[in-house]
Amino acid sequence: MLSTVARRALAIVFIGLTLTSSVQGSNHPISNDIECPANSHISFVHNSYTYNAPLHKFTEITGSFFNVSWYDNAIVNSTTGTDNVPGAKRSGGFAGAIFNETLTAVEKRSDAYIFSYHGKGFTFIPGPSYPPLRFDGYAETMRFESICGGKATYIDLLSYVCSDNQPLTYTVWSTLHTSSFDGLAQSFGATVLAGDCPQEAHCDKN
Repeated sequence: MLSTVARRALAIVFIGLTLTSSVQGSNHPISNDIECPANSHISFVHNSYTYNAPLHKFTEITGSFFNVSWYDNAIVNSTTGTDNVPGAKRSGGFAGAIFNETLTAVEKRSDAYIFSYHGKGFTFIPGPSYPPLRFDGYAETMRFESICGGKATYIDLLSYVCSDNQPLTYTVWSTLHTSSFDGLAQSFGATVLAGDCPQEAHCDKN
């Protein structure tokens, strides 16, 4: 019979393999490998939202990498490559600064839309009460997933940002996410899903 130590070791290996398989079950790679320069530190931001509206309501608006007007009124001024194909680039104006971003991965399914992109650094002023904030590069993954039998949508955002001010970076990025997605949902009358799925629907998120 296996010793207690051996059994525990096998259990740990099994759990690790299970988790790895779960992550690799999707064809979409989470590409957030960024390196921060000197005097800049990586900030991790994770936000999630759930709304009473089907997935297609969101993807009809967010489904183009070349159109980000829904994302806090960002404006794309120039593009290269093919829309929604990894390697496509977009640049434009945001909060008085210029952004330059490259699509790194995308996955579209009937029940989910997931994409990742990397951005180059820029500096902007968050507001009159805040100092200039420098971003030395960032990577973001957005996932839109159909839940509750297609009656609702779960949105998950994972961001890594190199900056010279980690606390302010977290506040700014999280505020940007919340205002953008609440505004997007409100634009077509979706409300926040706080709690269980509607009784008449089957919640299949897991």
